[in-house]
Amino acid sequence: MNDKQEKLGGGRLGRPRRYSLQPPAGFANTELAHAVAQLQELAERVYDQIVDLPADALDYTAQHTPLSISMLVLHMAWAEAWWLRRITGFKIPDSLNEEIQKGSLGNIGGPPPSGYAASTLIEICRRVQRDCSQSRLGEVQDIDEVLEKEGVTFTVRGVMGQLAWHWTYHSGQIGLLRLLWGSDYQWESEDIVALPPR
Repeated sequence: MNDKQEKLGGGRLGRPRRYSLQPPAGFANTELAHAVAQLQELAERVYDQIVDLPADALDYTAQHTPLSISMLVLHMAWAEAWWLRRITGFKIPDSLNEEIQKGSLGNIGGPPPSGYAASTLIEICRRVQRDCSQSRLGEVQDIDEVLEKEGVTFTVRGVMGQLAWHWTYHSGQIGLLRLLWGSDYQWESEDIVALPPR
């Protein structure tokens, strides 16, 4: 065990994977409300992965990669807001956009953003969820309508699948960076029983 592991007791047991998710109220489309609940749960998993980490863990980059946990979290917030802007046409507030742009695809490969506290990263993501995902998707009725914007063809159902894959993929990278930094994060599950759409 190294000094970093001793600081955090070698790691910790994370919150259980959850399956019986409560969809947010007020959605015109029930399936979309369930997809948003799943997306929120994936984000909560990421928050739990990082909430106990100090800034040097969030800024850590492994050999041969420019990715840090801070960069990945900002990237996930950026991608979700970017897709929601395409779906709904809303303007991302300037103060939020300034933060999430640090995680844009154009910034990956350069020096990663640094100096963030875990609580700040989590709040940036929660703002995207609160101000973009939950408030804007509630009015969408047809999740299978084929849309084309900015040269990209998509449906809302497809975008929700993309975002679920995106959060899952980068959560794995965050787990690996956390482990390489020196703190493990153990997973467990609740009963694997999901609520039916209603």
